[in-house]
Amino acid sequence: MRLEDLVQGLPATDRLYLADSYLKKFSAKVLRFEREGKNKIYLVLDATAFHPKSGGQPSDTGALSGPGFQVKVTKVMGFRDVVVHWGTVEGDVGDRVSGEIDWGPRYLYMRRHTGGHLLDHCLTKVLGTAVETTDSWLGEDCYVAYRGTAPSEDLVLTAVDMGNRLIPRGSPVIVEEVDHEGLLRRAPMAPNLLRLPKLERYRIVTIQGCEPIPCGGTHLRDIREIGSISLNKVEQRGQEFRVYYDV
Repeated sequence: MRLEDLVQGLPATDRLYLADSYLKKFSAKVLRFEREGKNKIYLVLDATAFHPKSGGQPSDTGALSGPGFQVKVTKVMGFRDVVVHWGTVEGDVGDRVSGEIDWGPRYLYMRRHTGGHLLDHCLTKVLGTAVETTDSWLGEDCYVAYRGTAPSEDLVLTAVDMGNRLIPRGSPVIVEEVDHEGLLRRAPMAPNLLRLPKLERYRIVTIQGCEPIPCGGTHLRDIREIGSISLNKVEQRGQEFRVYYDV
């Protein structure tokens, strides 16, 4: 199945997690589905709380159901502005679904993601220069990658310790939308600014007291929920280095 064919002519999906990262359950209209083999299925809804694999964040998993059918969602993909759910189906799919994401993995990704933004801030402070991110992964072997030569592990540990001192004090995480001019005005030193696509609107996530960062992922309401950050290793990879961490 080509996703391009599946989503042809469909409107953009209303991504409910952008407004509320804590939304676990939702209802939606089925716009299109395509079975694959006996019990596999692709589903497109008008709205979803499932985050597709993108921006270094693994896709959510969970369930979609309605009268007489159940879909175990094991993969969620984004194609252009449309979100596609994939999984195992039992029964005949109807016009509407109730959805529920697996909260445990999602909440872990939220803690790791907000922790990664805090780490960006602390590394900038410790190194005395703005860092530039090149890549990240919030699944297992969680890391953030930065351009340049790796600092010493002691310096990275200093940044991690700084973050762990800030976490129990608490700081709200603020989400806003801006146009391109607003992006350049609000986040001129964002660590991922140089790798952003051209968009009409940008979503900016700011830990109060830290640098605003354009980001389409899910985040905590307050950094207290991170708990703590632990450093696993620092690794040089070509022209960039990775900081492997966990929460």
